[in-house]
Amino acid sequence: MATKHRRGKRKNALDWWQSVLDETKDFVDDTIDRARDDDDDDLEDDVDELKQAVAQLNAKLDRLLVAQSSSAKPAKEVVLETPAKEKTNS
Repeated sequence: MATKHRRGKRKNALDWWQSVLDETKDFVDDTIDRARDDDDDDLEDDVDELKQAVAQLNAKLDRLLVAQSSSAKPAKEVVLETPAKEKTNS
């Protein structure tokens, strides 16, 4: 009777550890998937922001060069605003 009782405890302990391992693996897999998905979205947004910043800098440099060549007065600074990018549900 004592042997069956010990086997039952051992089996329960092994089942518990197996459940812990399975849940941990699922958690880690889900976390990695979420991290990969988030990185792609952030990277696209960062690239769009950098492109807008470069375009604004180029426009400002062009205005300054035109103003410098046409007169000694610096051109008035104009802030260009671009429309916000609409998010789409994928």
